[in-house]
Amino acid sequence: MSHKRNKPSQPSTKEQRIGELEEQLTRALAAIEKLKRQNELLHAENEELKRAGKRQAAPFARRKLVEHPKRPGRKAGQGKFSRREQPTHRQVDQTKKAKLHGCPDCGGRLKDIHKHEQYVTDIPETIRLVTTRYVTYSGYCVDCHKRVRSRHPEQTSQATGAAGVLVGPRAKALAADLKHRLPAPVPQVQVGGSYAKVSETLNDAFGMQVSRSGWCQADQRLAKTGRPVYQELIEAMQCSSVVHADETGWRIGTLSAWLWAFTNQEAPVYAIRDNRSSDVVVEILGGKFHGIQASDCFLAYDDKRLKDWLKQKCLLHLLKDLKEMEESKTGRAVQFAQQLTEVLQAALQLKAEKTGLDPGIFAQRAQILETQLDALISRQRNLKDRENVRFARRLRKHRPHLLRCLYMDGLDATNNLAERQLRPGVIIRKTNGCNRSKVGAQTHSVLTSVLVTCRQHSILDYMVSLQQFGKTPPSLIRSP
Repeated sequence: MSHKRNKPSQPSTKEQRIGELEEQLTRALAAIEKLKRQNELLHAENEELKRAGKRQAAPFARRKLVEHPKRPGRKAGQGKFSRREQPTHRQVDQTKKAKLHGCPDCGGRLKDIHKHEQYVTDIPETIRLVTTRYVTYSGYCVDCHKRVRSRHPEQTSQATGAAGVLVGPRAKALAADLKHRLPAPVPQVQVGGSYAKVSETLNDAFGMQVSRSGWCQADQRLAKTGRPVYQELIEAMQCSSVVHADETGWRIGTLSAWLWAFTNQEAPVYAIRDNRSSDVVVEILGGKFHGIQASDCFLAYDDKRLKDWLKQKCLLHLLKDLKEMEESKTGRAVQFAQQLTEVLQAALQLKAEKTGLDPGIFAQRAQILETQLDALISRQRNLKDRENVRFARRLRKHRPHLLRCLYMDGLDATNNLAERQLRPGVIIRKTNGCNRSKVGAQTHSVLTSVLVTCRQHSILDYMVSLQQFGKTPPSLIRSP
């Protein structure tokens, strides 16, 4: 009896088609999921850009929390640790004793009694204002036929009559410091911000009943007096070896403006202008600036008038942009950002280790970094991703100004110095709404520059001497 061998059944055309469709469906679902993730990323970036248009602090907000943040406070080996000094016997104004006659719980007798001391320094409950009466005399000169008048060296004005009741120079200096240098981080704190808060603070603390318009007019007169000092700071900035510059959005009334900060290691210069062009850079630093200008890659710092200037571009700004590129790329496109990040981070590390390295070893490592950077952004490199191409072109444009910090000891690789000087302005912008007029903007520029700089002196004493007729304030510029 013959038996036929059963042949394995071949899939029919219909089954093959079903398999192909299932495979296509799987690929389509995967593509849809990928597009969905990209859409969510683009939506988040779009929302971030909308917030950036309203408030410039938005682009600097972190996308996610740091997993292992740095511990607050002084780091080990950085700076000198010291406790608060104990007051001397002459510095103690009063002594209050809390005697212990028995156990406060059961009333029992005590033995082995020890004495403990604590010192508390506080503001007195009532602060008495000091009112000074200046008596001056005037007379007619029979020789030169003029009416002359005496003036006390400590007077700040010769007004008499209805205008002869004035606020003193120390109160004006304190009000200006509260308004322009000590902005409050939160609106609820009655320090800084608006003139209304300054008026309320001084009224609560000292009983000075001065309207906000009175403090505003006092600041305008004080800024006029401090204008020569402000000009002295600008001239000193033009002679500096290194100047860091940055700018942030501002308002003058309802019009857009920008707050500029130019600073070195000693003093800042603030300027509020209605434009964000290179004209401000040339105005403050001069057309023939011979130092090194450190900044980010904003176009205003790369004008053709500044092409011969020595510059240093902030490496942290570039690393931030590279991190965003790395998070948005996949596949081989992400390697460009990763490789550039490694080179720039190695440059920062080499800068930090320079003082402890042999000059020959340092020069060798620096040359390796120069070669690696040139290779990564070379025109001959065939980059496929458009964003990578644009970033490489951007680095080629600023190539002479990227690693100059390695060879200059006093040159920082970042622009953090200028950004720190702008932070108080950013807080004022949030709590006070900037300035209402051009006069207010000029007043803020002058007083902020002078107040921040004279921190190396006693601020109140310096501002008092600036207002008094018989005193010449010391120079804010340190002699070399």
